[in-house]
Amino acid sequence: MTENNQDTTQENTQLLAKVSKQARLSPIWIVPVVALLIGLWLIYDNYTKAGKQITLSLTNAEGIEAGKTKIKVHSVDIGLVEQVTLSEDLTHIEVLARITPKAQPMLVKDTQLWVVKPRIGLEGISGLNTVISGAYIQLQPGKSLEETDQFTVLDQPPISLNGAKGVHVNLIGKVGNSLRVGDPVTYQGLRVGRVVSASFDPKQRQMQHELFIEHPYDVLVTDNTRFWTSVGIDVKLDAEGFKASVPTVESLIAGGVSFGHADDRPMGNPVRSEATFELFANEEAARQQTYDQYLEYVLLVNDTVRGLSKGAPVEFRGLRVGTVMNVPWKFNSPERKKDFRYAIPVLIHLEPGRLAENGIADLQEWKTRVAQMLQGGLHATLKSGNLITGSVFVDLNMDGRAHQTYHRERFEGLPVMPTSATNLAQIEQKLSDLLDKLNGLKLEPVLSGLDKNLQQSEKTMQEIRGLSQQVNQLLSQPELQQMPANINQTMQALRTTLKGLSPDAPAYQELTTTLQRLDKALRDIQPLARTLNEQPNAILFDRKPGNDPLPMAPAAP
Repeated sequence: MTENNQDTTQENTQLLAKVSKQARLSPIWIVPVVALLIGLWLIYDNYTKAGKQITLSLTNAEGIEAGKTKIKVHSVDIGLVEQVTLSEDLTHIEVLARITPKAQPMLVKDTQLWVVKPRIGLEGISGLNTVISGAYIQLQPGKSLEETDQFTVLDQPPISLNGAKGVHVNLIGKVGNSLRVGDPVTYQGLRVGRVVSASFDPKQRQMQHELFIEHPYDVLVTDNTRFWTSVGIDVKLDAEGFKASVPTVESLIAGGVSFGHADDRPMGNPVRSEATFELFANEEAARQQTYDQYLEYVLLVNDTVRGLSKGAPVEFRGLRVGTVMNVPWKFNSPERKKDFRYAIPVLIHLEPGRLAENGIADLQEWKTRVAQMLQGGLHATLKSGNLITGSVFVDLNMDGRAHQTYHRERFEGLPVMPTSATNLAQIEQKLSDLLDKLNGLKLEPVLSGLDKNLQQSEKTMQEIRGLSQQVNQLLSQPELQQMPANINQTMQALRTTLKGLSPDAPAYQELTTTLQRLDKALRDIQPLARTLNEQPNAILFDRKPGNDPLPMAPAAP
């Protein structure tokens, strides 16, 4: 049996040797082998040059055509759309495209794609070159290291491209339903960014927005920044007067978001990207929330609170020191019904930061100070701030008489600030007191006396009327009417007479000469008159000599 196996093995070996010799000797097998190798090489070369196939998801295939629509990066072709079909669930469009091998490193997780076609927006008309060439898909490379072949094509061009410098900000608020993707973000009227996304959270019932602030304006976003909507013209007529805020033309048409800082507070520290802020309804509401340090007090108002609303100012002698937070506050509290005679509770915040230089105050120090002022007569009064709208505000003032009746009270755990009657209530009380005094007066004797005085006055007027008639009759007599003419003639004659007595008239000069002569004659006669007075017979006899005068002795001491 072993010999038979050996014989079989020798025969097989000889047969294989003959076949091998015949194969080596046949050159015809070289041609199919070479052709096979060339075919494999062509298949590999075609596969490597064709590039990678990717799947794109679109909500609308307008302008997208298989074999025509190109994919570009910086206006350079890097791919072509091969197939456009509906998805299996019929909810979107699936597009198969092939990307060149050189562009395959761009196919990462955060790569962005969008359709470029003619668009008309607030910034003008874009994509006019696609009117002739047709729409194409723009690709913006990402920075991720994770590769993928599934992408979602955006309906609108992205606001912030990958790699663009800036900061992303998240806004949360109950307003902003008019904000849309692409709306401007402004700072003091200057556009510094755009709204990237806008959505509504039904569980939290809040609007969520994402903003992109461009570089170099991203440094303006700090921890003290406040955001508010700037939709249309904001007109405000309240207790502080009339205010109107007019945004930019772009914001007036499309709305948008504005942000800023309080004037009396530091700018703050820059924030990191994806920081979250609250979105306020208007600028005034945003600026009022800047003062986050406050002391809470309750006003128990016994008068009407009509015209007092949330956000009304709290002032101390004309300076705003706080804000009204709730009207009413915990109206159904048992304490109000039990101890405070159904007074209406109003919650106010005193904000010491409004009076601090840097906007930061020591709350404990201010709490002690306010407690001392309450002991000294600090009280609150509702005053009218605008007669047109009827809005009122809370006015704090000092009254030295109030400290005698003040005692510490608390309502729902908060201190109660004393209140006094409003100005209208005070006026009504004064009018009521005045009417009571008038009712208490005895007016009948006064009225009877006034009646007598009126009758006497009427008699006096009748006498004056009769006297006037007599005077008129006297003046109407002819003799009295001729009296002015006679007086005029007399005056003319007197004037003529006085002309003759003027210094230049001859009669006046003759009279002066005569008087001078008469004066000289009188001076000559004076010695004769003196002698006759002393000795009357001196004309007939000689004058007796007189005795010498005797000196008088000096007076005794």
